[in-house]
Amino acid sequence: YKELKDKHLTVNKDITEENRTGQRRDMMPWFWLIKDGRKENSSKWLQEFHRIMWLRAKQRRDRWSEEVQQCATDMLMTKNWFKHQENIWKDRAKAAETAQRPGHECYAYKQTEMWHKFYERCKTFDSYIQLYHVQTR
Repeated sequence: YKELKDKHLTVNKDITEENRTGQRRDMMPWFWLIKDGRKENSSKWLQEFHRIMWLRAKQRRDRWSEEVQQCATDMLMTKNWFKHQENIWKDRAKAAETAQRPGHECYAYKQTEMWHKFYERCKTFDSYIQLYHVQTR
């Protein structure tokens, strides 16, 4: 057997810090991966341990996949909201122009530009989310 080191005896962070970053590179200590030398029927507890660890990893992957989907949906709704606000302020600017109110018109065009910039930023983040979603499949 190998020598036991302090790093092998740490608490499983899945239990204490469920949503922490860097879980992709987590590995079980070596002593959980060896066979105990007995008949297969006598190591059912080890099989159960591996099954539980697999289910936890699957649950974590499924949770993050759901999180990516939710983030993409939220981003789409936010992007649509920004575009809607841009259109509202465009209409207000046109109404102010028709009413010959240059101050209101100027303010409305400024708001239109602000909402348009928000919309463009969302399009940038949307491409990042799509890229991440493709990589995680």
